[in-house]
Amino acid sequence: MRMVNGMDDVKTVAAAGGSDLGGRRPVLPLVGVAGTRGKSTTVWLLESILQRAGRATGLWCSTGVYIDGQRQAGELGPWSRVLGAVSSGHLDVALQELETPLVTGVGLPESIYPLAAITTLCGNNEDCLISPEFTQGMVAQRIVARAVRPDGLLVLNADDLAVLEAASETSAAVVLFALHPDNPALRRHLDDGGSAVWVADGHVVVGNALDRRALVAVDDVHFTLDGALIFQVQNLLCAVALAAGLNVPDEAIRAGVGAFSPRADVLPGSCNIFHENGATILLDSARQVWTLKSLIRGIRHQPHRRTVIVASTFAHLPDDQLLEAGRLLGRLGGVVVLHAEAPRDRVELLKEGIAQNNIPPLVITLPTESKAVRHALRMLEHGDLCLIITDHVREAVAAVA
Repeated sequence: MRMVNGMDDVKTVAAAGGSDLGGRRPVLPLVGVAGTRGKSTTVWLLESILQRAGRATGLWCSTGVYIDGQRQAGELGPWSRVLGAVSSGHLDVALQELETPLVTGVGLPESIYPLAAITTLCGNNEDCLISPEFTQGMVAQRIVARAVRPDGLLVLNADDLAVLEAASETSAAVVLFALHPDNPALRRHLDDGGSAVWVADGHVVVGNALDRRALVAVDDVHFTLDGALIFQVQNLLCAVALAAGLNVPDEAIRAGVGAFSPRADVLPGSCNIFHENGATILLDSARQVWTLKSLIRGIRHQPHRRTVIVASTFAHLPDDQLLEAGRLLGRLGGVVVLHAEAPRDRVELLKEGIAQNNIPPLVITLPTESKAVRHALRMLEHGDLCLIITDHVREAVAAVA
């Protein structure tokens, strides 16, 4: 698909590893992904797609620098080597996760990225919209938008109204993604001749008002819990939009999506999924109530026999939000396993929130998180779903493994 008129040259350069762009300065095949949630999953999913397309990649994310999936020692030195390798053509594409504090603290050169994306800021959540993190995220996304080349592509989340504001900060072509074809911003964008990625009839669709095609059945994408985890579906849409912008063949996109799993070694606490004796274990480091809501909503729509929850004590949340976190956890019923490593009043607030449900779950309290995790795992039977919310990701991953 010709995503944007005049972009074929940019996509060819991104695929080939850097050549002269019609007499202009060479374009470094560099992809940046920003946002407050989902960027790590998006860059690793895109890496999986590119690997299936035979593209050699370098990647810098929150867990380090990787070349073709292999972790490098250090960060700045290896990343410099990655940029040199893509400039010389020894690597095809460089992928960069753009952390908000780094972007706002150091900045980015203007007009450097031929392709970039902004995943999610707050998902229109009111509590998030008044937080300091949102203010910093808005500053960061303006910087990212201005860092995209005028002849480049900027991929934006049409379901997040704050993210859409970045469109006014760039002269690059904008590609939107949305969960539904009736999203008003998406419809206007398509009517104006723009390109987008969206979900229709259970499939990821890529195209514009005149030319579109279905790529992937969402129910077949396992890391989304067969489409139940909406925020993971949004990450899927974002990665597909970036892959299409890089002119990746449809077959490679399908293969990369089908093979992808949020591995705990490179995406610790980012909705890691494990399977044990017919039970599903979902491990996440949800730190905000609005992200917890997304998790709970997805799990409620996922078929399972019983829910077993191991809950962190959400040490950073104020008391009113801690009550809300408990209420949300209690919605799932089943069994909730708490631990007493936090002050007792925090644990009691969580219990109070859990008890606000009409049919509250059974609550068990153990001395430590590691004991709570192991106890929950021993309880699991075929068809159960275990949700582990942890502040100590690596210890929890080790306990599950």
